[in-house]
Amino acid sequence: MTLAIACVLYALSIILINIAPFFVGLYVDTLHVSLSEAGFVQTIDQAGGIIGSVLGFFLMPRMSWRTLTFCAALAATIANAATAFADSYVLLCLIRFVAGFAVVLLTTVSACTLARARVPDRAFGAGLMLGMLLSAVAIWVLDIIRSDFGYSASLASGALWLCIAAGLALLLPRDLRGKTEKVGTLVAEPDQANIRMLGKVGLVALLLFSIRANVGFSFTERVGLDNGLAPSAIASAFAIGCIFSLAGCLLPTIFGAAGGRIKWLVITTAFFVVALWLFYVATNITLYIVAFSIYLSVFNMGLAYYMSVVAENDPEEHYTRAIYIVNVTAQSLGPAIGALILIGYPIAIVFLIAPIPAIGALILVAVYTSRQPRALATSL
Repeated sequence: MTLAIACVLYALSIILINIAPFFVGLYVDTLHVSLSEAGFVQTIDQAGGIIGSVLGFFLMPRMSWRTLTFCAALAATIANAATAFADSYVLLCLIRFVAGFAVVLLTTVSACTLARARVPDRAFGAGLMLGMLLSAVAIWVLDIIRSDFGYSASLASGALWLCIAAGLALLLPRDLRGKTEKVGTLVAEPDQANIRMLGKVGLVALLLFSIRANVGFSFTERVGLDNGLAPSAIASAFAIGCIFSLAGCLLPTIFGAAGGRIKWLVITTAFFVVALWLFYVATNITLYIVAFSIYLSVFNMGLAYYMSVVAENDPEEHYTRAIYIVNVTAQSLGPAIGALILIGYPIAIVFLIAPIPAIGALILVAVYTSRQPRALATSL
């Protein structure tokens, strides 16, 4: 029951990340800021998330996780509702900083709960799959609110999902906290130094992988507009793409680490490059849906497998608690890198640069694994 609740909480907490490109567009249309300035709002949002994840790192061994998740979800609900009333760029940045702080604190605690599953690949895959389904619904809800009540009101749509999360948080056990003995490992009695080192390597690779996803993701809506697609068609494409991307979530959920994670990471990297190329050439809505579906599928696959590399090689849960420090740092750095590039270059350059850190993450894990004892390397 605890894992089921954590799965839903994790899914609810990642909705706003999945629909971030729409918020970038809404900032432009509501406050009439430049695309680069709107991208920096997303960076500030995730900078708040970094603080939230760091706070979670220190508080989780000391506080009830139910209390942490409830307080985080409540604060996130209030901040997202307040976004609708932001009437200046400075106020918008301040509110989104608080929203990012609270949402990522919620994500951090729920992700650490999922990491305690016997096969974390499957637990993370299930959470990401549910997150995609709810994100599809969230996109349609946002588009309906934008059409019926205006752009400002649609900025507050995230409060609905976080309010539900606050209620669910109260169902978590009171004694859920700190470190407990994990059940099952991929390697029987491995050398502890190798295990810990692999956890560190996995964390660095996760950072590179997440940066690659976020460099281009915040601008996927705008590249569609530049290719002549209508805003309503792009919204539908995003929602449909979220549903089709369930395939990428189902693979780690069904297969876990069968055959080794390196195989799955090679697949995600190759298809990621394909998805970026399709975004650039997508001048019709069908091709755009295909691009977005592949993009989200491989992102969720890679995220599940890289996070599991960390969780399975972290006996003390130190690196596991840092997973969302890394993820949100990447979510902050990615849009910032993209925004800086856009100052002097066209949007196409963002999609050319994005594959570089993804390839780096794959090479890092593959090279390190090849140097490890056979038993440890086989687990990857």
